[in-house]
Amino acid sequence: MPQVWQDQVSAMPGDFRAVAPWLRGTRPGRPEPFDLDAAADDVLGILNQQGVETMALCGISAGAAVALRAATRSPEAVSHLVLTGTQIVTPSASALRAQRLALRFTPTRMLRSRGIDKQRTMDTLAHLEELDIDAGLDTVTARTLIVTGDQDRPALEAASDLAERLADARLEVVEGSGADVPVQQPAAFNDLLYGFLAQG
Repeated sequence: MPQVWQDQVSAMPGDFRAVAPWLRGTRPGRPEPFDLDAAADDVLGILNQQGVETMALCGISAGAAVALRAATRSPEAVSHLVLTGTQIVTPSASALRAQRLALRFTPTRMLRSRGIDKQRTMDTLAHLEELDIDAGLDTVTARTLIVTGDQDRPALEAASDLAERLADARLEVVEGSGADVPVQQPAAFNDLLYGFLAQG
């Protein structure tokens, strides 16, 4: 959801350009189902829309899965990846089921206040549970930064595993944060994000 990136957009250096699109199948009011490959292809289509040859992709949770899939489908088009909330990027089926269970007991009103459609999110997790999300990780050539919070144990394990499996990845753990590092610790996340991207 584009609104979760507000703290990053407001702190973006002047020489950066950014697009925060709705992923296909996640936009409220649109009945289309979430499809990982279709969402990744839509993101890659931004290259043509913006008239650029390569881009950096940042993603949280399902957005991280989409960014990673885009980097496996078109490695030459993705220069950098910044991924957080990676417990659903290379998950076990039991981890996804646990996430769906936790979501089921999260109040709808609280999710709505953050722009999250509860049923659409449940459907997205169900779709991801059926896929081999980590297929093709060995084709990813993008420099990768994986960010997780020290208070989110499931994500910490998944993030460490993912960092080891990608060719050029590093893991950063942000103290005092849970699953949503860009929202819970925006200043620390922004320092990592823009410092990483500025290295070229």
